[in-house]
Amino acid sequence: MEISEQIRNCRLCGNLPKLVEVNLQIGSTPFIIIGESPAKDGWIESKKAFYNKLGKLQASGKILEKLLNGIGYSVGDIYFTECCKCIIEDRKQLEKCSQNCRSILFQQISSVPCNIIVTMGLHPTQVLLNKKIQRFADYVGKEIMIKLENKNYLLFPIYHPSPLNPKGYKDNIPIFAKLRRLINKGSV
Repeated sequence: MEISEQIRNCRLCGNLPKLVEVNLQIGSTPFIIIGESPAKDGWIESKKAFYNKLGKLQASGKILEKLLNGIGYSVGDIYFTECCKCIIEDRKQLEKCSQNCRSILFQQISSVPCNIIVTMGLHPTQVLLNKKIQRFADYVGKEIMIKLENKNYLLFPIYHPSPLNPKGYKDNIPIFAKLRRLINKGSV
């Protein structure tokens, strides 16, 4: 069964609307970025991660674009997906729904030629580590070796680049510089 069909048929989270048509942005980077969950006004309408239906970068996309530009990439270059495939309005559901989508997320990750997984925020990091994290700051910018589907990956958590997150831009600058060094030395 194709991934989009698995997402469409899943009812583990009830009947929440889902990101189906475009559930993985294909890129050309040596890393994949994993977000939390799709925004109802985001790439569901535009078919392009971090853009609205008018083709304009959304606020988080603008911050991520600046961070990526600093290491020679852009939002359009990246492999990207969300750890949760449902469109969640109540953030209290994010943890449960993200856990429900683990197997689909792992399939998506294994389908791209990347060895580095960049997680945007707490929830995608917890899903990939399969554990509850007490202090996310203890994990941000760290190189964590993980194994998914019998393949080794370097997990590299970043602060979510939301304009609502005071660490989303400034504190991510040195983390992206470290990501550039990891890419340049061919990590994993």
